Amino acid sequence: MGRTTGDHHHPHKSHLEIILDAPYLTLKGTGPDVEPTSLSGHVALFLTESTSIKEITLQFRGKAKIPMPASESLINNSTSITYVVCNHDWSFLEGDKRHSRTLKAGRHFFPFHLEIGGTLPSSISTNALGGASVTYKLRASAVRPGLSHNLQANVPVHIVRSFTHEALEYQQTLEIENTWPEKLMYSIMLPHKAWAAGDTLIAVLKFSPISKGVSVASIVSSLQETTKTYARSGAQEDTRIVCSVRHEIVAGRARASVRRPRVPGPPLHRATTLGQ
Repeated sequence: MGRTTGDHHHPHKSHLEIILDAPYLTLKGTGPDVEPTSLSGHVALFLTESTSIKEITLQFRGKAKIPMPASESLINNSTSITYVVCNHDWSFLEGDKRHSRTLKAGRHFFPFHLEIGGTLPSSISTNALGGASVTYKLRASAVRPGLSHNLQANVPVHIVRSFTHEALEYQQTLEIENTWPEKLMYSIMLPHKAWAAGDTLIAVLKFSPISKGVSVASIVSSLQETTKTYARSGAQEDTRIVCSVRHEIVAGRARASVRRPRVPGPPLHRATTLGQ
């Protein structure tokens, strides 16, 4: 059983919470060389009075959802196919589940821990094929005897995949040079091919006019996310702009003037463009 502490400032109602040690989980590496990660935290049960509890459980579920083609959905009477990619269960109260245990008023904590292997896909949501997704969720339940209302809590778990710290993608630069005929020459340089979480994205742009009267007035940069979804009906790509920024060129320097808010989704990072 987890540790219990008294609390003189009780909430108005008894309730259940799931508190994670980290806001998201990261799987680092590609192919078979993926480092495992840990899902950990605790279930917190807040009771305003002594309460009979039969069992306290926690479920971790991962599901992949792919919409079905219209022709198949009519036959199967379903609009999507759902696959369970992982599942794990915890039970925190020891003893016979047929008998209740009385827990005193206060806060009761039940820690949990699970090793996450490197084979799980990352959390994702896309509009491709009408809305495909991979989602993970924790669900806690405190079961009370008789007709008493059970206490429940749900929290999403975000899994992110990335390169290892030593990956070459973090060290290799990317440079593109081209010419706009009779207008100007330009180059775009990225100091890295990949960026780690928390980094500030930087792109260096250089312009060289080759005709009189040609100048750069503004630059619009956007960060796009492309998702490819595979289903029985075939593969489909979906691209969305997650954020964008407009820079005005003043005295040869770029100054951000308009920033487009990002679309709803997992935590994103700032994007900065430097014009020269």
